Amino acid sequence: MHWADNFAKQVIERGAKEDYIVESGITPSGVVHIGNAREIMTQYFVYQSILKSGKSAKFLYIWDDFDRFRKVPKGVPEEFEKYLGMPLSAVPDPWGCHNSYAEHFESLIIQEMKQLNIEPVYLRAAELYGKGTFAENIKIALEKTEKIKELLNKFRKEPLADGWVPVGAYCEKCGKDFTKIEYLGGYKISYTCSCGNENEIDFREVTNVVNIKWRVDWPARWAYYGVDFESSGKDHKSKGGSWDTGVLISKEIFGYNPPVGPMYEFIHLKGQKEKMSSSKGNIATVSQLLEIYEPEVVRFIYAQRLNKTIFIPFDLDVYNIYNEFDKCERIYFGLEETDEDLKRKYELVRIKEYKTCPKRVSFSELVLLVQVVQKSELKNYISKMMKERGIEMDGIDLELAIERSKKVENWVEKYAPETVKIQLVDNKVEITEDQREGLKEIMELLKKNSSTDELQQQIFGIVKPKGKEFFQLIYQVLIGRKQGPRIAMLVDAIGRERVIERFKNL
Repeated sequence: MHWADNFAKQVIERGAKEDYIVESGITPSGVVHIGNAREIMTQYFVYQSILKSGKSAKFLYIWDDFDRFRKVPKGVPEEFEKYLGMPLSAVPDPWGCHNSYAEHFESLIIQEMKQLNIEPVYLRAAELYGKGTFAENIKIALEKTEKIKELLNKFRKEPLADGWVPVGAYCEKCGKDFTKIEYLGGYKISYTCSCGNENEIDFREVTNVVNIKWRVDWPARWAYYGVDFESSGKDHKSKGGSWDTGVLISKEIFGYNPPVGPMYEFIHLKGQKEKMSSSKGNIATVSQLLEIYEPEVVRFIYAQRLNKTIFIPFDLDVYNIYNEFDKCERIYFGLEETDEDLKRKYELVRIKEYKTCPKRVSFSELVLLVQVVQKSELKNYISKMMKERGIEMDGIDLELAIERSKKVENWVEKYAPETVKIQLVDNKVEITEDQREGLKEIMELLKKNSSTDELQQQIFGIVKPKGKEFFQLIYQVLIGRKQGPRIAMLVDAIGRERVIERFKNL
């Protein structure tokens, strides 16, 4: 059973509901990177599994844009220090293209998720607080301050200070949260700000001032929305971390049975050891993944085991990821030995439903083709190449091949090692008479109407007796290197007539 189905089963076993609630969220304090995306994807797969079981569900994604602007991350002008302490929704966009700092970073991941066919119900905390949505939760938290302190202190080396309250307040004058708060009972607080301003407010009426602090806000939100599933990273799951305290506060303060909440491992770029951080700048975005990975392949990457660290490659291991996806697809359609887990994995990650298995051109083969076949000729070349192999490609197959070729082009241009880059050469190469005769024999073969596979065998029959040096010569003549892809494939990608002309001119 895929982990998504297992957790969906646990959610449904919590009891019958009109809508099961799957929730996720993030503070948009910087770029939402591929590590953050694991939470979104995890929630999404479980949400999909609940729907598949015939139950109704909602997937909520909450932008915590009412959180304070804590520090200026790498890439943001230093002068933005003047906004520290303000809610992210009130900080201007450093690049001037969105309404706020928060919205700037929200917009990219929203578009990225849309490309992955993932569109949760997006909610903004600043708007929710602004409408007074959480007024009752604020009141409960304030009334039970001492109990909350007791629960949090269980995991602290130093107890929370006298006067600590589970909420913060943004000053109505300077907009920052450098405030000291006193609870007055009911729905009222008073605050004093370091800027000199002070006021007494009813937070049902003045709704854009008070917010609940993180360790209390998380379980408060579970209770408010009736959340049934929310996974989190291992940083939250450490002993005494926000998950442990959240569970206690959910039960003992808000009287809510906390959601099913498994831990997922981190995601890294292959070769990276430290956790990704927007403030450090050691990140990659989903957009960068989508430059080289098809949307369904990105989903495939994230559907791996939750307790497994994922290292996403941009090097030659890209081949392996695509090969694994293609194999999973063939298994789903019954073209390879059945594996129920892989069939279910494909079902979860697919975006389009095909009646029959798409006839795929491998990523590795396209690496050669995009470098030596004219873009305008690529579709016809692929069609002819596959037909020679006894595979008739329809319009959908060819469209998929061309879409994959675009990912391949990006990879070759930006990430491929020099060893796979191919550039046709026309420089003079010194050859012996014996080698010239061998090339003439190959030229005669190229004039025949043989398939690529047949040509490979025929060339091999000529080259093998002449030794390794003759193999190397052919590659040097065509691409200026001593090795490369299969000779016949290279020749057909370049074009047999062009290769004959090259050999003649030596």
